[in-house]
Amino acid sequence: MEKLLQDIRFGFRQLIKQPSFAALAILSMALGIGANTSIFSLVDTALLRPLAVKEPSQLVELYSTTNQGADWSLQSYPNYKDYRDRNTVFSGLFVYRVVVSSLTVNNSSQRVWGYLVSGNYFDVLGVKPMLGRAFLPEEDQTPDSHPVAVISYNCWQHRFGGDPAIVGKTVEFNSRPFTVIGVAPKGFIGTEVAYDPEMFIPVMMAKTIEPGNNYLEKRDAGNLFTVGRLKPDVSFAQARTALETLTAQLAKDYPQNVGRGIRLGKPGLFIPDIANSVFAFTGVLAAVGALVILLACVNLASLLLARATERQREIAVRLAIGASRRRLVRQLLTESLLISLSGGAAGVFLAAAINRAVRGIRLPSDVTLLFDLRTDWRVLSFALLLSIATGILFSLIPALQSSKPQLVPALKSESSMAGFRRSRLRNFLVVVQVSLSLILLISAGLIVRSLQAAQRMRPGFNPENAVAISFDVSLQGYDEERGRTFQRQVLERAKALPQVEHTALTDYLPLGLNYNDNTVYIEGTEFKGASNLPIAIPIESSPGYFDVMGIPLRGRDFRDDENKKESRVAVVNETFAKKFFNGQDPIGRRFNWHGPQDPFFEIVGVVPDGKYNSLGEDPKPALYTPLYRDYSGTVTLVARTRSAPRQVLSALRGEVQKLDPSISVYAAKTLKEHLGTSLFPARMAAIALGSFGVLALVLAAVGIYGVMSHVVAGRTREIGLRMALGAQLSDVQKLILKQGMFLAAIGSLSGLLIAFGGARMMKSLLYGVSAFDPITFMCVALLLLGIALLACWVPARRASRVEPMIALRAE
Repeated sequence: MEKLLQDIRFGFRQLIKQPSFAALAILSMALGIGANTSIFSLVDTALLRPLAVKEPSQLVELYSTTNQGADWSLQSYPNYKDYRDRNTVFSGLFVYRVVVSSLTVNNSSQRVWGYLVSGNYFDVLGVKPMLGRAFLPEEDQTPDSHPVAVISYNCWQHRFGGDPAIVGKTVEFNSRPFTVIGVAPKGFIGTEVAYDPEMFIPVMMAKTIEPGNNYLEKRDAGNLFTVGRLKPDVSFAQARTALETLTAQLAKDYPQNVGRGIRLGKPGLFIPDIANSVFAFTGVLAAVGALVILLACVNLASLLLARATERQREIAVRLAIGASRRRLVRQLLTESLLISLSGGAAGVFLAAAINRAVRGIRLPSDVTLLFDLRTDWRVLSFALLLSIATGILFSLIPALQSSKPQLVPALKSESSMAGFRRSRLRNFLVVVQVSLSLILLISAGLIVRSLQAAQRMRPGFNPENAVAISFDVSLQGYDEERGRTFQRQVLERAKALPQVEHTALTDYLPLGLNYNDNTVYIEGTEFKGASNLPIAIPIESSPGYFDVMGIPLRGRDFRDDENKKESRVAVVNETFAKKFFNGQDPIGRRFNWHGPQDPFFEIVGVVPDGKYNSLGEDPKPALYTPLYRDYSGTVTLVARTRSAPRQVLSALRGEVQKLDPSISVYAAKTLKEHLGTSLFPARMAAIALGSFGVLALVLAAVGIYGVMSHVVAGRTREIGLRMALGAQLSDVQKLILKQGMFLAAIGSLSGLLIAFGGARMMKSLLYGVSAFDPITFMCVALLLLGIALLACWVPARRASRVEPMIALRAE
């Protein structure tokens, strides 16, 4: 222990003696460890951190599949009840659904997001409210009969001021009184890691929370998340086998279930598509993080090797007077650990700052999404282990090499920096530095180019001089007649505004967060069951919608009198026509939702394809039907303006408030701002990988500069001798630049080859740009070579200023 303390004290003295070396080395490790610690925080939040429930590893999510497993959906309530009552593998099974409601507190109405849940939700999760109680069995039996609610801890604190007497009080959801029966524990957000619900309401109250919906009775509906808790003696594979058998039995019992299968997964990331995207993004980030820490460690190894070469005489003297090689290696490793631990400590502060910035990110939507990146004991443990591992592994080779000098030349100072070109290991490390930096920069460049392409991409509508506002009259208790009247009045008032050119209503704004699809059956085709039907995206719109959105229409638009159930007309997109009619003219052809037994819709128009769920999606079939034939309390008013869209937004909001001040207007934005939702993933990827690209550039510059500075310092006598023999200043500069840039060129070439081979990993994150984009590869390579030239030029310029006589007397 005494020797260890002695090594630590000596190591600190050595670092203090060379502050520039210590600063460069600690900075490299701080950047590398900080970036990786932040990445680990993200991975931990999304994939590793256990849910705040009892035995989260026992939870399994159930999805329904169709088309031989090619498509998936959520479960229906009737199917949930059958799975709940007839399975043999779960100790409990519950459902939940993401909903929004109007919460009235002190005569003030606010939109709040939460869950509709089955009555056993808290029991199956093993969660007990911190105040009050959870739901009783009888509160989950009869529709619309038990208006009770459990509120979240955050809701209790922020909306009710932490009132200790909240349990038993009455609040209003959608203008109906509800009794608060409990407050969920602090930190409990359910089974989704990125969603922060404010209330939990029995699913039997669906008609109040979602007026006009009757999905509780529909077996072919697919809108409820379903999660079960495995019995202690049941494995995941056994559960899948048993549920596949039960699913086959349900297909025999109910015609609507023919062709349906079952798919199991882990809860936490909403749906498989989001989970796959998160896996892909975190995988790329983890790979980038590994490259960053490897680059930082190579920097450290290069600096240690250069510094050890400077210390050859010191090490030779210690060996000559009896120090063992083992003792010297331990001392050198201790110094390296001090550097890596200091860098790790600084990296933790950097990661905490990054995590705070990420937590402050707000999606351009009123959905209460949560980015809960923490710097907890798991993250600190990761940073500590990473610091120790990198400190030992990447300093071992420099320590071993520097602890076996040739004693006689070293004692005579003849081997001190005997020549840059003689140190093959140091040359190799510089090449690796440049290669890793180039790979990271190309990754960042591709993402930035992708964001630029996404911003230029046409989404299928014209976002210029267009606005949208949303409102939901059902949240204030409007029935269908009042709701229709209110919606028409808002539309008429909007049309009368002088700044407005066209207006329309719709239930679906493309590239939002409203994912929806429906099965379609084409008249005259073979019917193999509803579960085997293809799907398309349904959109309801009022007359004039295509003019507002700037969508060219071939055929005709809807008419104002097409406002009854019998008004079965539709407009389809080009992909719908190509996929279902083999590219023939679809106008006059017919389809419906479920099969040949149902009435058909006639196609009256065709529009170009658009982007509906994401900018990177493949073309999808979509169809439009008249908004007025099917009533919905939630609509979006879209308007094309003549100028100043922000002013029009204020005017539209004012018109709604004039009609009814209690109606909350939300998601009021220009369509260009609306595109921010779809661009959000691309922007986040660009920020993340762009930051890593800048980091790689900094590390490359620091590493090359540090190594070349030590090389120049060690060759002071050689440079002085050359100048004494007649070498010009330019000759000395060229000598250093040539040697440094030769290695940078080799590193760039190898980096280009590796990046080209691994570019396929980036495909899932790119929009409208090839993973092998030549412009990105060429520009990044030139940028890095420019930085390398600058990093070599500064030491070369210093070398050219050496006074020959002083240099020759240096040692």
